[in-house]
Amino acid sequence: MRIRPFRPADAPALAALFHAAVHRAGSRYYTPEQLHAWSPAPPPPDRYIEQGHGRTFLVAQDAAGRVIGYGDLERDGHIDHLYCHPDVIGTGVGGAILDALEQAARRDAIASLYVEASENARPLFERRGFTLDARNDFERRGVAIHNYRMSKRLVQARTPVP
Repeated sequence: MRIRPFRPADAPALAALFHAAVHRAGSRYYTPEQLHAWSPAPPPPDRYIEQGHGRTFLVAQDAAGRVIGYGDLERDGHIDHLYCHPDVIGTGVGGAILDALEQAARRDAIASLYVEASENARPLFERRGFTLDARNDFERRGVAIHNYRMSKRLVQARTPVP
């Protein structure tokens, strides 16, 4: 597996991956109505190109060059997306992307990370040291759904004092 920066040519694959991940991985925790409200169709690929500006946006590829996951980090420490192809969930791809995002945050001196994690993503974030701040109950397209506000304080490396 290789993790690299997002390229505009990745956008169609990411849109399809997002929709598949929501519906296949999310079906364990959310109703069909909730899944449809979350992602009624793959998003327009242009949305990913716009989203790529001003944030760290990483893509995971398998050995054959197939896109198998992605994640992004905003300048304020918000992890907006972290999605893996349903066929690779549980194989370490999500954790590798999250580790790379955390490394980028440390490099950029971001003091803490936060995310709105789905039911299926919550265990990954917990294993990586995020704490549960609150359950978010909200409506999307008129359907009640929920996720979890989670955060992690980053300890910055200190320069040794001579």
